[in-house]
Amino acid sequence: MPESKKNSTAKKADSSKKSTAKAAKTVVAKKASASKKATVAKKVSAKKPAVKKPVAAKKPAAKKVTATKKAAPATKVEEKTAPAVKKADQAEPKVSLEEPAAKSQATGVANLPEIDLQEMFEAGCHFGHKIAKWHPKMAPYIYGSEGGSHIFDLEKTAEQLDIACQRFYDLAKEGKTLLMIGTKRSAREIVKEAATEMGCFYIVSRWMGGLLTNFTQLQKSIQRMSDIETGLESGKFDKYTKYERLQLDKEKTRLERFFIGLKGLKGKPDCIFVIDPEQEKIVVKEASSEGVELIAIADSNADPRKINIIIPANDDTSKSVQYIVQRLKNAYNAGKVASK
Repeated sequence: MPESKKNSTAKKADSSKKSTAKAAKTVVAKKASASKKATVAKKVSAKKPAVKKPVAAKKPAAKKVTATKKAAPATKVEEKTAPAVKKADQAEPKVSLEEPAAKSQATGVANLPEIDLQEMFEAGCHFGHKIAKWHPKMAPYIYGSEGGSHIFDLEKTAEQLDIACQRFYDLAKEGKTLLMIGTKRSAREIVKEAATEMGCFYIVSRWMGGLLTNFTQLQKSIQRMSDIETGLESGKFDKYTKYERLQLDKEKTRLERFFIGLKGLKGKPDCIFVIDPEQEKIVVKEASSEGVELIAIADSNADPRKINIIIPANDDTSKSVQYIVQRLKNAYNAGKVASK
């Protein structure tokens, strides 16, 4: 009897763990099937454009035979089928899974693969925060809840990610300054590696208060770090005592911890990219007060009202952050190539 009870409790625990994953899979499957049906409907309507002309031609005939009982059902069928074609036409731009060339022309970003909802699901982008900690303004991006946590609508996440990729492409093409911020442990190395490859500025340790509101003062610290580094490499401080050189080296290490990713920054950035705006509240506040554009990966507990472009997705796991940052990096690099 004790062994049977243990087996039953273990089975219940396994079933409860799998419930959230099964529910999320059904969400993605339903949306993928709906998008495929929409694309099929559009292809059928594109192959047979003559179908719309008979519908318009039959309307005058239906008005003449209004007294007959048989004519009424025919007009009802025509009225029901016409909106169905419109819905298919409207659903196609949201998630098109078979026309990457048309999608790239619509967004303006060339040579980028289309967003795959299945890849986003496997990366865990659909997981949100606990229901008790959610922000009501994030409701439009939430599909539902399961196991006490919210689940994002991956179709809307894909739409917002497309908008963010287009903006990254434009920033690189126009030669504007981009600052990437990711101080969470799960995002530090991802942001640092991506920013280095993109050739833009980054912060992965801690946001220094006043970077935007008091930039002239913090710019002195950045310049001091560059001067010490140049002096140590060129031998400018060789005449100093050993103790003085050691103090300069410690000061350089301390400054590099906060400003190494800002080396060469001459003014306020044109755009800031943030991971988890709820944790980086000071960044959001300063960017809003100074009028700096803000793009952010926001979870269901974030306030999206002060964010210019929001990417509703899981901002806690490294896989989710890696997937989104990778696409943004590709868009930015494509913009740099287009600017040459």
